[in-house]
Amino acid sequence: MSVKEEVGESLAFVVYDESASTINETGLQLYPVSEYEYGEGLPYAPMDWPNVGDKWGWRTGRRATNSGTFKDRYLYLPERFQAPKDGKKNAFRSKTSVKKYLQSEYPGMDIDQFFASFSWMIPSKHSPSSKDMKERTTSAGTKMQPLLSDSSFRAITCKAGNRICSSLVAENPLMETRFCDLCCSESGFCGDCCCILCSKLISLDYDGYSYIRCEATVVSSHICGHVSHLECALRAYMAGRVGGSINLDAEYLCRYCDSKMDLVPYALKLLNICTSIASYADIEKILNIGIRILRGSQKSIANELLHRIESINAKV
Repeated sequence: MSVKEEVGESLAFVVYDESASTINETGLQLYPVSEYEYGEGLPYAPMDWPNVGDKWGWRTGRRATNSGTFKDRYLYLPERFQAPKDGKKNAFRSKTSVKKYLQSEYPGMDIDQFFASFSWMIPSKHSPSSKDMKERTTSAGTKMQPLLSDSSFRAITCKAGNRICSSLVAENPLMETRFCDLCCSESGFCGDCCCILCSKLISLDYDGYSYIRCEATVVSSHICGHVSHLECALRAYMAGRVGGSINLDAEYLCRYCDSKMDLVPYALKLLNICTSIASYADIEKILNIGIRILRGSQKSIANELLHRIESINAKV
């Protein structure tokens, strides 16, 4: 059986009644909304930022969490920042993508204060009526704009043009990446989904085990976050057993932050993932990466795992 990491939501949210509004910890009055509903300003988007009169937009998606809030929610820039030629609005699909935009365009700003000015969490109506699906009225009596379909929005992608970049679709408050002003400032390069060595997009083949992400803490609770193909790291002598001044022993050296990562647990994951793959050619390729990672190591645990992998590879 393959090893699968279970990612759960650690934050507990209030379960909202379908018709009642709720005052959250910042004093905003929250009300449940329907799928694919659209609005501007508070309580679900910023107001008067960066200038007075600026209204950010928000929209909900389809999926909701068990706690009753939308898993899919979108945030888009005020109208004066929009320049669509086809009528579509550029939308941020995750809090991480919003943070990266703010860090890039407004360096030094208080991002926590920005997010504290509105509610990122939007309570969901689980059984909206047909009337609510067409339009709804806020507690202030202001009619919201009609619902917008997905075709009305253009999702903002990463700098490399990757629509499934982890910075856009993933949320992990325990592993927030630090904004990079070096390689990530280059046009077309994204530290979340481009290999730091070859600059090409990473792929999700082999359940993501063809690449490695540096999880070294660089500033406070932020991690480096840069990724590299394992194959590129091995070819560049930045992974495995490397002598000289680099001095790696079944380890990976990140080119950005110069931190080292132990690759023994990584090699074990490569071995485990092979149990769920049907193709012998793919299994052999993964096992060979594991062998190259561990070969020559002075660690006893690495040698034991190496012998195990070599034995399995011989049978393959």
